[in-house]
Parts: sequence; C-alpha cells; structure tokens
Amino acid sequence: MKKTLFFLTVFMFTITFTYSNTHYVNSGNFYYSPSNLTINVGDTVTWINDGGFHNVNFDVSAVTGQSYNNPEAFVSTPTLGATLYTHVFTIPGNYTYDCSVGSHASNGMTGSLTVTGNSNTTSLISACGDFVSGPSAWPYVL
Repeated sequence: MKKTLFFLTVFMFTITFTYSNTHYVNSGNFYYSPSNLTINVGDTVTWINDGGFHNVNFDVSAVTGQSYNNPEAFVSTPTLGATLYTHVFTIPGNYTYDCSVGSHASNGMTGSLTVTGNSNTTSLISACGDFVSGPSAWPYVL
C-alpha cells in the first residue's frame, strides 16, 4: 500500500510539472507581444518588460471604465522592473487585459488570453488495479 501511494504521489507530481507550460509576453511602448495567446489551465504567463512603466490589468478597462468580466480579475502593480507580473491560470475562459498606466491602453496596449481546459487528462491506476480517469481519480490520491 505504501509503495502504491508513493508511486501515485510521484506520478501526480510528474504530471503536474510535465504538462504545465510557461508562456512569455513581451511588453513595451504601447504593445503586448503576442497580443493574443491561447494556453491551457495550469499554465503560467510571465509578462516581460521591454522598457517603460507598465502593468497588467485584468479587472476594469482603462479605456471604457467597464469591467472586463474575466473569469478572474487581478491588477499588477505598475513597475519599471524587468518582469511586470507572473500568473498561473487555473480557470478556463476568455480574458481581456490592458496596461492601466496613463494612456497606454488607449494607445493600443491591450491583449487577450484564452485559457482552455487542460487536454492532458490525468489517469491513474488505483491500488485495486482499476483504471480511474479525471476528477474521480482524486479520492485515490488523498
């Protein structure tokens, strides 16, 4: 039983770190590049600052003042640093964002992300030898 639990723990750890990716978005003088990105649930996005004072705003449009109605909302602190922000996306859906510093958004510093459900379904073999897939696999890990 201990061997099986150990195997399952190592397997889950491996799956978690094998199937998540890190994506980079360059940010600079009125741009995010790429401005449109599709990722999987569990992936990380890091916004790199190519120069200037910027942030990433996933809450309220700096242009219209209306909520983006993203699956989750967050705003990073504006910075001159090399990394604007890093975020792990855990909720699927369509996201819109901008730079809320000054008139950056109205000058085109906007972007969008599509977070898709992770297509890498976790499958486990339980201690009893049954094939278990998806959310029902979790009771075997706990």
